[in-house]
Order: sequence, then C-alpha cells, then structure tokens
Amino acid sequence: MIGSRGIPGNYGGFETFTERLGIGLVERGYDITVYCPSVSSTISERSYKGIQRVIVPAIRAKSLEKISSSLLSCVHATFGDYDIIIFLGVSPAMFAWLPRLAGKKLVMNIDGLEWKRKKWGKIAAAYLKISERIANTICHIIVADSRVIRTYIGNEYLREAVYIAYGAIPGKYKDEAVLAKFGLKEKSYFLQVCRLEPENNTDLIIREYNRVSTDMPLVILGDAPYAHGYKKKLFAMADGRVKFLGGVYGHDYDVLRSCAFTYLHAHEIGGTNPSLLEALAAGNCVAVLDVPYNLEVIGNAGLSFSKEEGNLKSLIEMLLANPRIVDDMGSISVKRIEEHYRWDLIISGYEDLFRQILKE
Repeated sequence: MIGSRGIPGNYGGFETFTERLGIGLVERGYDITVYCPSVSSTISERSYKGIQRVIVPAIRAKSLEKISSSLLSCVHATFGDYDIIIFLGVSPAMFAWLPRLAGKKLVMNIDGLEWKRKKWGKIAAAYLKISERIANTICHIIVADSRVIRTYIGNEYLREAVYIAYGAIPGKYKDEAVLAKFGLKEKSYFLQVCRLEPENNTDLIIREYNRVSTDMPLVILGDAPYAHGYKKKLFAMADGRVKFLGGVYGHDYDVLRSCAFTYLHAHEIGGTNPSLLEALAAGNCVAVLDVPYNLEVIGNAGLSFSKEEGNLKSLIEMLLANPRIVDDMGSISVKRIEEHYRWDLIISGYEDLFRQILKE
C-alpha cells in the first residue's frame, strides 16, 4: 500500500483507512506492507499489528513530500515480492510504470478529485490532474470510494471504476475523564473533525456558529502542517467558545466523536469521508454541507446545510431548540453504517477485487 502518510494513522482519513484495511486483510491471512514516509512516521518499528512497515525518506515540503516518498516507494516496491500494489490517491501514479514493468498488478484508490483542493498552486494542481489521467491509463483497476466519483471516472476517462466505500465500526465510547481533560461535557458541544484546509470550510462553520447565542462550545479536531495562513485566519475569526484541539487520536478521539451534541461536516472535495462515517457510527446527529459526496453518504441519516449566509446558523438554532431531533437522528445514523459501511463489507470488496485481478 503506497500513498498514505503511513501507519499508525496520525494525520487524516486516508491513514485511518490504510490501518483498518491493512489490519483486516492481515486477519484474513494476507501479507500486507505499508510504505510510510519518514517525515510523518511516529514509530520506528518495522511491523505494526501484523502489517510490515517500510519507512522511506521524504522531503518535508508541501509540494514535494508526497512526490519524493511516492518515487522512492515505487522504486523499492518494484523489487519487492508483492502480487498487488494498492495506490492511495493519485500522487504515486507518475511512477506507477516502474512496478507495472516488473509484473505487479496495480490498484488505484482515486480518493476524490485531489487536484481541486484549494491548497495547491497551479503547478501542483496540474501535476495531480496529470497523475489522475496516468492512473486511469496505467492501473489495472480504479477504485472509487463514492458513486459520484465512479460516475466522474466514467465520464472523464471512459472506463468503469469499481465502487468500494470506506468503512466504520458502530459503537459509542464514553469516558468522563477524557471529556474533563478537554473541559467538555457529554452532549454539550458541537464537533468538526477535519484537516484545517480551505476546502473543508472550517471558516464557514465558525462564521455561522459565531452568530448563534449559545454556551455550547464548538470543538474543532485536526491540523494541517502547511496551512499556516489559513489556520491564522481561523484563529482570528473564532470567539472564546471555539476550542481548537489539534490532532487527537485513539481512545480520546473515539470519546470526543461519540459524545458530541451534533457533528458538523463541511468537506466539499473528495468522496466518502472517514470522519463522517465515524461520526455516523458513533450515533451522532450529523449535519453536512450539501455537496453530492456528503449527501450520498448520509442518505436519510443526517441533515444538510448550504453555504448561503445564515443557513447553517438557522440549522444550529433549530437543533438547540429541538434536542429530540438530535436523539432521533443518532439512532438512524448507526443503522446507516450497519447497512452500507461495515468494515467486513469493505474488506470483502477488496478481497473480491484481488481475486478478479489475479485471475485476469
């Protein structure tokens, strides 16, 4: 598996996905290796929960980190004893011809439309768009994590992508000590989980929340190592009720996502988002920005808002006045995960894909 920032996950949704999928496949008897860029690796061990880790050097710079680690990963993997290589995101596609020449079967999880992200300049965006085109030319299988992305691939590149979503594990985590550590109480805060980058619209959420008269804090989990200007803007916008907790992982993260009053999700680029699935799996009332990717995930198990000024403010005020709706939506959320986004279904989908690609 090449293209994430490695395991254990300590950055974003793709890293969580890499870890969950890798562990699930190991439990089913597969030998799994994950390539881990040195700049984001938090441990030095060569294995993690049965997954082999290959730590590769990377240049610590926004536009070069993934390119440098992808190149070295592809060179190393070309000579590795692997049957299948799964690329996570399109960044490694420029170098995918190396392991293909060595007879490896290539699977690309497209991870949304990366080139549309506002954080990239023109050169980086062009590189990612070209990488997307190369991926659809050179890889044996393209995986789309949402049906909207699958339709895009069909229209743009005239090929059929395989739809396999992300997964989540239903369950609530309660721990008063964890909440107390962050100065919070159960069902008494709004929550957003995201990288602090423009396309996740944390500025929109803060703008609308600032106009609501409530003592219930807005908690924001996440960071972004290169988005210094955007983070400075967010800190300046926020009033004293907004709590920026940075990256929170493991048990603490599970507790925080389980005990929110409402989970607010404003991502607008990408497909099936892991943090949105995890919020649903924890039985949260979920409110999402009304873009196709988000609406596909929630079905009838959530509420939506637009970018129109005052729209999210009105929704927040409605939920504060009607806590019964919050409880009712939480019950529907868990059912949505159980029916469509269980990890066993996702891992089985990849197993079927492996059998297909090796047979062909």
